[in-house]
Formats: sequence, structure tokens, C-alpha cells
Amino acid sequence: MQYLVILLSITFFIPAVFASDQPEEVLSIAVDKLPIKYDNVIETVIIDALRYQVPEPWTGNRQFPTSRNLDELKQIPTQYTHEGSEIYILAEAHPPLLEMLEQAHLDGIELKVESAYRSIHYQTRIFIRMLKQGRSFEDIVRYVAPPGYSQHMLGTAMDFYPSNWEFAETKQYRWLQENGAKFGFEETYSKNNRYRMPWEAWHWNYIGEPDIVDEMVAEDADKEDEKSALTEAAESSVTEVSEIIERDLEPSDTAGSTFAEGAIIVEEVEEGEILSN
Repeated sequence: MQYLVILLSITFFIPAVFASDQPEEVLSIAVDKLPIKYDNVIETVIIDALRYQVPEPWTGNRQFPTSRNLDELKQIPTQYTHEGSEIYILAEAHPPLLEMLEQAHLDGIELKVESAYRSIHYQTRIFIRMLKQGRSFEDIVRYVAPPGYSQHMLGTAMDFYPSNWEFAETKQYRWLQENGAKFGFEETYSKNNRYRMPWEAWHWNYIGEPDIVDEMVAEDADKEDEKSALTEAAESSVTEVSEIIERDLEPSDTAGSTFAEGAIIVEEVEEGEILSN
């Protein structure tokens, strides 16, 4: 039996300048859409004019955000962000997030958001920078989502501080496990998650209905563990990637964008955001 192999590609036009004094400037982007899911699929991304094949576990997890405008993003109050950073989230997720953060505070739990909305251009720029530093695509993609595969581009996902493996040992994480679903938030990459991704206790996504969150959590809990926890060596590599990003990124490298009917509107985002999924 022959299998149909479909070559998927995300093709981005990446200009030399990612930020602009004119917010109405648009950048072109072409994304192939999949109306049908095939058995065998080759997914690729084009970064800096070179094509790379997307490996597991990213394949099948490409994100297709709804069109977004700049006015659909709202800033999270700085008292709820790590070191008072300016961090933005989709407007529809803003009220339930504030409600959750305020309830946590009343319960004696201080939750700090370290990262939320990140544009596809931001993610692409990270790959360009690290590739130029001599790292291979295969190495980078082990710990950083390829452009188009990060939930952060949806505007509903966030990372809580500290956005590393230490978070799983905190009272903040235990509180989120008990209460996050009440406000419509899901631990996307929990143990045994349906995305086949490594565990990220710090990464949470707003999906709206609390009962839907409960169903999804139960579904993940019933699945066999397809992946073991990352080793200490892998954990060290993730920390190394984060340190490189924080140390080497310049303000001009951290340009973000939002989606508006097939185009991207340019805006500035905070320097030094931690990258993962």
C-alpha cells in the first residue's frame, strides 16, 4: 500500500528590519492550510532562506491562530509579571487571568507571569541568531519551538516564573493544579500529555470553559506515559538556551507581531523573554 506524502511548508518573508516606527506596516506571510489530515506528512519551515524538516514531537502540533489585531492584546498588570515586565495576552483571556491571579493572592500564593504573547517573527529571529552562532537546527529545536509551532503566538498561553523545572516543586504549581481549571486554564504540557511533548509545569494556556479543561486533563491522565522526564543533561541544555537568549538578544531582535487577515502588524515586545513552547 502506498502512502501519500504531503510536503508541508511554512514560508515566511523575513525582512532585515523587524520593528518599525510605523505600526501600520505589514509583512507578508504565507501559511499552507491542511483541510485534511494524512497518515504520512512531512512538515518543514523556511528560516533565513533555508528549508528545515520539522522533527518529532513538533510534527502535528503546528498552530493556526485566528486573525488578531493589536487592539485584541491587553497588558498584564506589572504587579503580576516577573520583575514588572510589560507582557501582553489576548483580550479574551485577560479577565479570567486577572481573576485567577487575584484569587491566588488571596490564598497566599504569588503567581508571576514571565512570558505570554510572542510573535512568529520573534521565534524566527531566535532561530536565525542561534544558527549564526553555530548551533544546528536539530539541536535548537530540541528545546525551542520552531516558528509556527509555539502556543505563545496564539496570545492565550503563558509561562509562570520560574519557567524551568523548578516550578514543578513550588506551591504555585500545586495551587494551579488545584485551581487553574476553575478559571479556564490548562496545563498544556502535563505529564502524559496528548501532544507527546516533554513536561512543562510552568506553561499554561487559556481554553475558556472550565468543564472542557477538566475533560482534557482527565484524557491526558488516562494515557500511558509515552515520554520519560528529560534527563539532568537535557535540563542543563534548556537552561543554557535560555541564558543565551537573555544574554545575546538586542532590543531590535525582540520585535513581535499580531495577525490581521493574512498579514502581520509589527509591534515591540519585551527583551529577554524565556523561550520554550
